[in-house]
Amino acid sequence: MKKFILLFCLGFFGAFSVNAQHVVSASGSLGWSIPGGSGVSEEPEDLNLDGGIGYNVDVLYHLNGNLGVGIAFTEHLLAGAGGGDIDIFGLRFTGVKAQYRLKEEGFTPFVGLGIGLTQLLTPEFTITDATGNSVTVPEQNGGGFGIMPEFGLSFGKFFVSALYQLPAKLEIEDVISEKSVGALNINIGYRYAFDF
Repeated sequence: MKKFILLFCLGFFGAFSVNAQHVVSASGSLGWSIPGGSGVSEEPEDLNLDGGIGYNVDVLYHLNGNLGVGIAFTEHLLAGAGGGDIDIFGLRFTGVKAQYRLKEEGFTPFVGLGIGLTQLLTPEFTITDATGNSVTVPEQNGGGFGIMPEFGLSFGKFFVSALYQLPAKLEIEDVISEKSVGALNINIGYRYAFDF
């Protein structure tokens, strides 16, 4: 993974230095997230997660009018039951991203792929068993390798897209073990490009 990121950065800065016209764009989007994976169910040993809000930001360097590469961050704020209480769980993706647009301008479909780190952040919650004993589980987080494909439609500077954070195997003591958690995010966003 470290070698991949190093090679990506070298290629990125190499392309940056030979391209005469430097175009960089930044985008932000907001939408609805739906959790999934083998660790999301109503079983006692799994996370009972419902939908929530997701937001995404990225910064891309455009190698040409169709292809951009850069960095991306996505976070899903998911409502879930932690020991009977409703809590907010966080699912994050941080990594590198490539995006390809079919046309350079106007209405066009696009696809993207992100590769990086997935993190699940759990709030503090209390579990009470059948005998009445209570155990408080502190805030924790677990991480794993993440892949996030994207498909969307661009309308000039505005776009709609679907991001799918593939379920990644995560292990958090007393919360989830050897099971995967991911999310689908349907969003609307805005991309601003500038030359320098």
